[in-house]
Amino acid sequence: MRTGEGAGSGELMGARAGGVADAAGEGARPGGGRRSRGRVRGGRRARRVAVGSLAGVAAFCLALGLGRLVTGAGDSAGGGAAARSAADAGGKAAGDAAESAEPERVLACSRLVVEGTVARVRRERGSPSSRVTLTVLRSYKPAHGPAEVGFLLDGDAEPAPRVGQHVLVRVARGEETAGLWAVGDARVAEARARITDALAGSRHTSCS
Repeated sequence: MRTGEGAGSGELMGARAGGVADAAGEGARPGGGRRSRGRVRGGRRARRVAVGSLAGVAAFCLALGLGRLVTGAGDSAGGGAAARSAADAGGKAAGDAAESAEPERVLACSRLVVEGTVARVRRERGSPSSRVTLTVLRSYKPAHGPAEVGFLLDGDAEPAPRVGQHVLVRVARGEETAGLWAVGDARVAEARARITDALAGSRHTSCS
């Protein structure tokens, strides 16, 4: 009898232990599944954030590159316009330094000093020089001259002569080529002021 009771008790305990193990197994599987889905969803969110960040960086780089291109183009255009403006305002031929240092003597040694507008430009055959015809607006020397005058201009004079330019020109005695080539309102005004200040004194200055 005791043996039977012991066996019955053992079977009952075994059954209970089996039931506990089964319940533990069933509880572990759903929980484990939820944790696995959480990791998958978290990984997907991380990938979406990473992709979004890369797209934002790419868009920023593209915008920055386009901005540099526009700025470079603007700078190039502005630099070209400034260079052309400087060339128009600062044109001169050889001899301008002497013009500033000794204006009375330079005028005394000049046969032609006039201000006007370029009417015609013709390239000299077999020479880098150009023959320029000027419509005279003001004649400083001689005091009364013709309505148009002509002279030669060196090929390296800047800016190159073209019709319509406002210029002031000086040609030395015995010469055909201009020694002063001032182009543009600012340069003409500067040369005009220097010439008018020295004109009276040049009449009493010898050319030597």
